[in-house]
Amino acid sequence: MAYRFRTRAIKANKAYLVDELADAAGVSVPTVRNWIKAGMPLVDKKRPMMIMGFHALEFLKNRKAKASRPLALGEFYCVRCKVPRIPFGAMADYVPTSATGGCLKAICSVCECRCNVSISAYNLPEIREVLDVAIRDNR
Repeated sequence: MAYRFRTRAIKANKAYLVDELADAAGVSVPTVRNWIKAGMPLVDKKRPMMIMGFHALEFLKNRKAKASRPLALGEFYCVRCKVPRIPFGAMADYVPTSATGGCLKAICSVCECRCNVSISAYNLPEIREVLDVAIRDNR
């Protein structure tokens, strides 16, 4: 899922027209029509197409959960392979971006592209048990 949508402005007990739902979710009208084609339930099959807010919220919640890719400790999401991978040689570089966190940078063990993941500095000792982490200066 490349674009994030807003769900906080969608009211559960309100019926929306396609353009109203698009405004509330912060997406375009064709995006809402694509959601309807993908299975978002309508009030009825007549025009104008009406969508109940609770149906839209449930559909978008399921869509967001399906797009989620949870990572285990020491894994990176490889954008090229589109799956979580352990880095090449179980090595990574930690680049601090603030006092409380930073970015782990590694190379995919399969396709050798660069992978990044943001982590908290608090979790660094746990990750060092799994990976060989070198701390780099961000300059």
